[in-house]
Amino acid sequence: MRYIEQPLTELVSEDLLPALEAWLANETYCPIGSAEPVWFDIETTGLSSSSACTYMIGAVMRDEGRNWIFRQWFAEGPAEEEELLRAFAEALPAECALLHFNGTTFDIPFLRDRCRYMELNITWPALSVDLYTQLRRLRKPALLSSCRQRDLEPYAGYTRVDPYDGGTLIRYYGDYVKYNKLFHIQSTMQIPAPPHDPDLPYSAEESAAGIYETLSRHNREDLAGLVSLVRLYDVFDILNGDIEDADLTGFGVSAMITLMTNRRWPKGLLLACPLPGKCLTLTQPCPDCIVAIAPDEEGRPTLSIPILTEPAKHYYDNYHDYFYLPLEGRAIHKSIATHMDRKYCRPAKRGEAFDWFRGELLPQVGEVFSPCFLYGSKDRCFLFPAKELPKHPERYLPYVKGLLSLFFGK
Repeated sequence: MRYIEQPLTELVSEDLLPALEAWLANETYCPIGSAEPVWFDIETTGLSSSSACTYMIGAVMRDEGRNWIFRQWFAEGPAEEEELLRAFAEALPAECALLHFNGTTFDIPFLRDRCRYMELNITWPALSVDLYTQLRRLRKPALLSSCRQRDLEPYAGYTRVDPYDGGTLIRYYGDYVKYNKLFHIQSTMQIPAPPHDPDLPYSAEESAAGIYETLSRHNREDLAGLVSLVRLYDVFDILNGDIEDADLTGFGVSAMITLMTNRRWPKGLLLACPLPGKCLTLTQPCPDCIVAIAPDEEGRPTLSIPILTEPAKHYYDNYHDYFYLPLEGRAIHKSIATHMDRKYCRPAKRGEAFDWFRGELLPQVGEVFSPCFLYGSKDRCFLFPAKELPKHPERYLPYVKGLLSLFFGK
């Protein structure tokens, strides 16, 4: 079995460490108490624990000097899997929590099943944190087709060199075992190397070494990328309203409001929240009716809020006090309707006590601006005259906090 270790700072930039420590101290995201955190990822020869084995485990943990260290255990062949599992288990602190990406459904059950299969008396930590279950909330607003770790890493500022996925490397590991065995047979028995095969650019020794580096790099980058994902949690804090101020920086086809915050918005990350159907009942298709947030040229998160022009309704509180005018599609107070011919008006039913507003409108959550209008009585967003926004900068902060709550469907 091979074992290597190196400082985490050789794999990621040092400016990640403060973000890492802040994430670990946040009980909302990392509820592990005083347990020692261990980031880990496994590589296997398949998805089924009954027929596949674990051939590599990578981990990031603190050493005795409280420095973050990357450690990796590698089985030269399936026969070394037991040694691999024991070595990793023995390296874990007595009181620790496992941190992982989708390890709840794969990595941890796989390890437990393999130990049970080989009758190994290893008890894995019960406490764990799955970053996938937290970060998958970004998939829909970020318009991602999937929410794999590899999909999220670019927004966390991590760039991979490794082009492979775990499934592709299963065959590579099989080739490694074959070449490694061939090389050792040649060395032990002093058998000369076979004639050069032009279809094989490397000797058995070179092939084994090259494949091992490919396997090791993939796991190493999995761990470096996993730890880097803590940078994305600033997005959650911002969407939860961790902003100090807001400033109207554009007002035309849409309203642009820049958020003032100490949190960092990931470069290139755009989140979108379509309003039709979810929050607004529009009668005409409106593909541009989207509240979006993205970084501006200076990296500051900026909200883009669509200005709407479809006529909206102002509903009166008590429909019993109004009469409905079918020909005009609006309601008037019964004190006025008493003087009208009943051919043209009737007592308003629920949902008919409204009048129209025609002009530019902006969506809002709650009643930060008034008067309020609606497209449908069950809409989640109120509407208000767009011209009111520039007049009231003191309301920007509660206004944008309301809109931010839409991204995760609160």
